[in-house]
Amino acid sequence: MGLVSLGDMAQSFMLRRMTTSLKQDSQVAAKELTTGRSADTSRTLRGDYSQLSGLQASLARLTGYQSATSSAALTSSTMQATLRTISDLTEGMGVNLLNAGTLTDGGTSSAFLQDVTERFDAVISSLNTKVGDKSLFAGIASDQPALVSSDVILSALEAEITSAGATTAQDIESVVSNWFAASSGFASVAYLGGAAASPLAISPDDKVELAITAADPALRDGLKALSLAALAARGTVTADATTKTELSRLAGASLLQNESDRMLLAGRLGLAEARIDQAQTRNQSEISALQMARSDMVAVDPYEAATRMEAAQNQLETLYSVTARLSRLRLVDFLR
Repeated sequence: MGLVSLGDMAQSFMLRRMTTSLKQDSQVAAKELTTGRSADTSRTLRGDYSQLSGLQASLARLTGYQSATSSAALTSSTMQATLRTISDLTEGMGVNLLNAGTLTDGGTSSAFLQDVTERFDAVISSLNTKVGDKSLFAGIASDQPALVSSDVILSALEAEITSAGATTAQDIESVVSNWFAASSGFASVAYLGGAAASPLAISPDDKVELAITAADPALRDGLKALSLAALAARGTVTADATTKTELSRLAGASLLQNESDRMLLAGRLGLAEARIDQAQTRNQSEISALQMARSDMVAVDPYEAATRMEAAQNQLETLYSVTARLSRLRLVDFLR
């Protein structure tokens, strides 16, 4: 059998190809050793992607739930902070309104009633709180404020009281209560939001309700009490100081009664926060478990990868040595 010789160009091409192949083998082995994952998933899984695809789908679904729970956690915590703000704004106001008749000094009385009006404004501003571009207490109509301004509410109430011919504190309170309860009153004039939002899915088998709007009875009744106090402060529907004082007392009694309702509302929201927190923890645990399972499916033996990398590097060094020897060959050396 004759010896097959290679020309210079063929030999150069063969050496370059072998060098490239060994470099690639070394780089692949180094990458697998560093990441702990197979560079050729198809080879590792023997072409069966069914389990890996199932894991990927479960991870994508849980990641979506985790995003939803993060959004729900931010929404619920901001809602809870708003309820605390309202409690802070109205703290002690009920008792002070009940004692409005004891404020004999005109300047002190006027300053107190002016403070009531400002707090009413602040409560409405709190209920118009947004997270990003989402109005929290507007229900499904989250792209707009939940409530109109306090001036619009009070002007509508003054018109309603005047139309009804109410002059006593009790009659004025009755008109105001009816306006807040009627669909043609608060619901259509003051509340700009929509129906309560649907329950939010926070895990594959759990949903949570954050269905609190500014039209919730606990919040609406609080606004009614503050409206009575603000009407007394404006003095446009009270004929005399006695009526103003009595209206302030009625507002104070209503505000004190409303405190327990708002506490129950905050408690209900707190339960939702706890469920959201539990869902976040559970979802994260499942995500971690699935990620570990996915890593195990495409993992490589680090010892085997290190052995392949070392073998490729040794072969590459040998090839470099051979190439260097061949490049130093001369015709004179060949003819000796």
